[in-house]
Amino acid sequence: MTKKDFLHKVTARYKYNPVWAGILNLSGTGLANKNWIFITGCYNSGTTLLDQILATHPQISGLPDEGVMLTNQLVRPEDFGWRRMWAQCEKEMEGAPRNRHKDPKLIKRHWSHFYDCKKPFLLEKSISNMTRLKFFQENFKPAWFIHIVRNGYAVAEGIYRKARIMKGNPYFGSREHYPIQDCAGQWVRSLEVFNDVKNDLPNVIEIKYEDLTSNPNQVINEVLGILRLDGFSADYFQKSFSIHEKESTITNMNQSSFDRLTRSQIKMINEVAGAYLKEYDYEIFN
Repeated sequence: MTKKDFLHKVTARYKYNPVWAGILNLSGTGLANKNWIFITGCYNSGTTLLDQILATHPQISGLPDEGVMLTNQLVRPEDFGWRRMWAQCEKEMEGAPRNRHKDPKLIKRHWSHFYDCKKPFLLEKSISNMTRLKFFQENFKPAWFIHIVRNGYAVAEGIYRKARIMKGNPYFGSREHYPIQDCAGQWVRSLEVFNDVKNDLPNVIEIKYEDLTSNPNQVINEVLGILRLDGFSADYFQKSFSIHEKESTITNMNQSSFDRLTRSQIKMINEVAGAYLKEYDYEIFN
């Protein structure tokens, strides 16, 4: 186990321990004169894939986990009993003392242990940071925000299938999965929040999961071009990437999600997310 692997495991577990957080602060650096890239989007939208690809660029350094796992300054929906579902505890997250008093200097010092600080671009991906984009724009300059959108049916199905209801959650003990309406609502709320704030962000790049998986060479190299970085060779994207501890080539997984949905679930998703499905040019299923 490397030093960074050890730090990752300990920090992810003890990040709220004031002694450990103090050690990270005292031994960290301020990460001055860096370019920041924040990947944002809903759960199950390809954010991890995008993060894995960009982090392999020679001028970009990524984190071994979501940034929220590596500092005590950023609250997570899991802190309120909602795994993969920040839309259900958005107000609680916003009003939490830890969130109201978050310190960008401490975040940088905590994260500095996990970056290759010799690289000019630093990459971060945390789904729940969708609720804090203006904070990062104001305190991490210069910053680029890459927003990735995926078909809402696939996103809702993925949240429904993957999210395990936590003890203390209102649904705990009464059902195995969140209601599909809540899963679709999370997709909608992610889009609403981003659309509300994107005009206040100076450097926004918007891409679709479907475009990324069908032509990764074009999409990724267009992103790198905007960042004024050299692109990858076309054959680079034939390799496998590690996504949630599984090795896989870049593949559009939408159809497998569609196939898992029942007709009743599709109807409920349409009721919640139909307007946004149309707005983002996704076919409405019957």
